[in-house]
Amino acid sequence: MFRIDGINGESIVIDGVWVEKLRANNSIGRNPADKYAGTDVKEFSRRKKLFGGDREELLQLTISVGTFYSLMVPAEKRAEVDALLAELDAARERATS
Repeated sequence: MFRIDGINGESIVIDGVWVEKLRANNSIGRNPADKYAGTDVKEFSRRKKLFGGDREELLQLTISVGTFYSLMVPAEKRAEVDALLAELDAARERATS
Protein backbone atom coordinates (compact mmCIF):
# COMPACT_ATOMS: atom_id res chain seq x y z
CA MET A 1 0.00 0.00 0.00
CA PHE A 2 1.21 3.49 -0.86
CA ARG A 3 -0.07 6.78 0.56
CA ILE A 4 0.87 10.37 -0.20
CA ASP A 5 -0.41 13.18 2.00
CA GLY A 6 -1.08 16.57 0.52
CA ILE A 7 -2.00 19.89 2.05
CA ASN A 8 -5.45 20.62 3.51
CA GLY A 9 -5.79 17.09 4.96
CA GLU A 10 -6.13 15.35 1.60
CA SER A 11 -4.40 12.09 0.60
CA ILE A 12 -4.27 9.54 -2.17
CA VAL A 13 -3.92 5.85 -1.31
CA ILE A 14 -3.08 3.00 -3.68
CA ASP A 15 -3.53 -0.52 -2.36
CA GLY A 16 -2.62 -2.37 -5.55
CA VAL A 17 -6.19 -2.81 -6.82
CA TRP A 18 -7.83 0.51 -5.91
CA VAL A 19 -6.90 4.20 -6.06
CA GLU A 20 -8.67 6.16 -3.35
CA LYS A 21 -8.90 9.87 -2.52
CA LEU A 22 -9.22 10.74 1.16
CA ARG A 23 -10.16 13.99 2.86
CA ALA A 24 -9.63 14.05 6.65
CA ASN A 25 -9.16 10.24 6.42
CA ASN A 26 -12.66 9.81 4.95
CA SER A 27 -13.04 8.35 1.47
CA ILE A 28 -14.40 10.78 -1.11
CA GLY A 29 -13.71 8.61 -4.15
CA ARG A 30 -12.43 5.17 -5.07
CA ASN A 31 -11.71 3.72 -8.51
CA PRO A 32 -10.02 0.57 -9.83
CA ALA A 33 -6.31 0.95 -10.59
CA ASP A 34 -6.75 -0.52 -14.09
CA LYS A 35 -8.67 2.68 -15.03
CA TYR A 36 -5.49 4.75 -14.51
CA ALA A 37 -4.89 6.80 -17.66
CA GLY A 38 -2.19 9.28 -16.61
CA THR A 39 -1.14 12.05 -14.29
CA ASP A 40 -0.52 15.73 -14.89
CA VAL A 41 1.96 17.45 -12.54
CA LYS A 42 2.16 21.25 -12.43
CA GLU A 43 4.52 23.35 -10.34
CA PHE A 44 3.39 26.69 -8.95
CA SER A 45 3.99 29.06 -6.05
CA ARG A 46 1.57 30.99 -3.90
CA ARG A 47 1.69 33.40 -0.99
CA LYS A 48 1.46 31.86 2.45
CA LYS A 49 -0.56 34.85 3.73
CA LEU A 50 -2.80 37.24 1.85
CA PHE A 51 -0.51 40.24 2.22
CA GLY A 52 2.70 38.44 3.14
CA GLY A 53 5.85 38.27 1.09
CA ASP A 54 6.56 34.62 1.97
CA ARG A 55 5.79 32.17 -0.80
CA GLU A 56 5.49 28.41 -0.87
CA GLU A 57 6.28 26.12 -3.78
CA LEU A 58 3.67 23.47 -4.52
CA LEU A 59 2.98 20.64 -6.96
CA GLN A 60 -0.56 20.06 -8.20
CA LEU A 61 -1.29 16.47 -9.26
CA THR A 62 -4.28 15.59 -11.39
CA ILE A 63 -4.71 11.82 -11.59
CA SER A 64 -7.07 10.27 -14.13
CA VAL A 65 -8.65 7.01 -12.91
CA GLY A 66 -12.01 7.00 -14.64
CA THR A 67 -12.59 10.33 -12.89
CA PHE A 68 -10.05 12.96 -11.84
CA TYR A 69 -8.45 13.26 -8.41
CA SER A 70 -6.49 16.39 -7.60
CA LEU A 71 -3.93 16.75 -4.83
CA MET A 72 -1.57 19.58 -3.89
CA VAL A 73 1.70 18.70 -2.16
CA PRO A 74 4.74 20.75 -1.14
CA ALA A 75 7.40 20.83 -3.87
CA GLU A 76 9.94 19.18 -1.56
CA LYS A 77 7.85 15.98 -1.77
CA ARG A 78 8.82 15.52 -5.43
CA ALA A 79 10.43 12.11 -4.67
CA GLU A 80 7.13 10.91 -3.14
CA VAL A 81 5.25 12.15 -6.21
CA ASP A 82 7.59 10.14 -8.46
CA ALA A 83 7.06 7.09 -6.23
CA LEU A 84 3.28 7.61 -6.53
CA LEU A 85 3.51 7.65 -10.32
CA ALA A 86 5.58 4.44 -10.29
CA GLU A 87 3.08 2.79 -7.93
CA LEU A 88 0.14 3.81 -10.16
CA ASP A 89 1.87 2.27 -13.18
CA ALA A 90 2.64 -0.92 -11.25
CA ALA A 91 -0.95 -1.17 -9.93
CA ARG A 92 -2.31 -0.75 -13.46
CA GLU A 93 0.04 -3.48 -14.73
CA ARG A 94 -0.96 -5.87 -11.92
CA ALA A 95 -4.66 -5.22 -12.55
CA THR A 96 -4.41 -5.88 -16.30
CA SER A 97 -2.25 -9.02 -16.03
